[in-house]
Amino acid sequence: MVNANKTKLTKDINQTTLVTFSNILIISQRLEVFSRSLTLIAFFVGLIAGWCLNSIFLTNCSLMIFLSGLFSQYYALRIAFDKKLFDYLATKHDQLPKVLNELDDALLQLNLIKSKQQPLRSIEDRQKGTLKLFKKQIVLISIQLILSIATVIWGISI
Repeated sequence: MVNANKTKLTKDINQTTLVTFSNILIISQRLEVFSRSLTLIAFFVGLIAGWCLNSIFLTNCSLMIFLSGLFSQYYALRIAFDKKLFDYLATKHDQLPKVLNELDDALLQLNLIKSKQQPLRSIEDRQKGTLKLFKKQIVLISIQLILSIATVIWGISI
C-alpha cells in the first residue's frame, strides 16, 4: 500500500516538469520588483501628500497602494521560498517520495506547516498551492496598479 502511494506521488513527474514549473515562478520575481517600486513610490507620495500638500485623498490612496504592496511582498517571499524548494526537488527527482517525506519533516520541525499531512501531498498538490499564491500576488499587484492609475488620473483632474 505504501509503494502504491509513493507511485501516485511521482506519477508523470520528471525533472523537466519540475524545472519548467520552477522557471514559471521567475515571473513572480519580476512582478515583485514592479510591486516594490509602486510600494515605495506610494510611500513617498503619501508622506509628501500628508506633510506638504495636506491631501487626505492622496494620503489614503497612497496608504491603500502601500498596504497592497506589503501583502504582495509577503506572497512574493512565499513564492520565492517555494521556487527554491522546487529547484531542490528537480535535482532529486529520482528520489522524490523520500525527499518529499524529508521535506515535510523539515517544514514541520521549522513550524512552517502545522502537521504532517497523511497521506503525503503530491507534487501536483504542492504546485497548485504555489499557483494559488501566485494568483493572489497578481491580484494584489493589479489592485496596486489600478489604484496608482486612478490616483494619477484623479490628481490630474483636480
